[in-house]
Amino acid sequence: MLVEFRPPFERRSQAATDVTKPSTKTCVCHCLRAVIFTLKEVSPNHSKLLVVTVGLLIALAAIIQAIGSDNSPDPVDPPTVSSSSPEGGSTAKSDSASTLTLPTTAPSTIITPTTSFLPPTSSVPYPVSFTAIGEGAITISGYGNNVIDAGDEWPNYRTAIYRSEDPDSGLVIELRDNQIVVASFGYSDSDWPVQGIRWLDDITQGVQEIAVAASAGWEIDLLPDAFLWNQQIDSGNTPQLEDLLLFSSQGLTFVGSPQARSAEGVGDLMIYNACEGPCNEEPTTWIFQLSPDCSGNTPDFFIKEVGNPFFEQISETDPRFGQQSQEIMFVALDTYDWLQVLTPCEWAVQPNSG
Repeated sequence: MLVEFRPPFERRSQAATDVTKPSTKTCVCHCLRAVIFTLKEVSPNHSKLLVVTVGLLIALAAIIQAIGSDNSPDPVDPPTVSSSSPEGGSTAKSDSASTLTLPTTAPSTIITPTTSFLPPTSSVPYPVSFTAIGEGAITISGYGNNVIDAGDEWPNYRTAIYRSEDPDSGLVIELRDNQIVVASFGYSDSDWPVQGIRWLDDITQGVQEIAVAASAGWEIDLLPDAFLWNQQIDSGNTPQLEDLLLFSSQGLTFVGSPQARSAEGVGDLMIYNACEGPCNEEPTTWIFQLSPDCSGNTPDFFIKEVGNPFFEQISETDPRFGQQSQEIMFVALDTYDWLQVLTPCEWAVQPNSG
């Protein structure tokens, strides 16, 4: 607690407030001088007067001596340090009428977070459930707005799949690290059920909270590394020749072989342009066809090339991008390129090699 320091109306320095009291030795000396003066000046013919006067002066000196020995000087209070200046330690005498309590620690630094687009969480959010789905993966289920503690297991998760079956849910998810939004995904104004997938890279490893805004039910799958691949292999669904890897809210899908020429889905997706060999080393052109209801809502395309640790957005003028109409687009990828597509729309996709 910091008590306000209020100084007195008048505050003197130590030199001004210390008052010197008269010494009893000085008074006795004055009396002795008076006795000597009397002996010199009084005539010997007045012997009785002389004796009486000397006796009175000696008695007066004795009384002053006795009184002085009982009255010791008032002690001087030692100065009390009330504060120190940066220039070097000023001190001030303390007053019993004022109290100063200094804080023991500096106030915490407030970090301004990245602007959050989520509305405040209601005071009584709906309950959230956590369901283990095997191999260290969990599904978090809830309804409406909520803020969830990421927990100690968060660094073990490398993939997040999110979904809401209601087309008007407006599902948006923020990952927060010490009140700073480090990643967000979802769509607040989608006409389709919000679904998608994101990798949890190094920047998300310190996440402490998962903030969710929605007007309906939602689910978030948190998966460890290679979970989706192992899930397919364990179920006996192995890739065929020329199959490439497509990741969406449905998990991992093998696409490109004669048995699975195309795939369909809704929302954000990712593609790994590496096939089950032997494969054609020529670039692969991915053809995207969006729902007719998605006219004017062009997806955002991001490519991560071999040797580049980051996804880079490509524009409509990039030579790797082409567009036949508002619903049909093309993206050319080299072998081992990654492609991330962000869209709320319903889509169908097919790879063409060569």
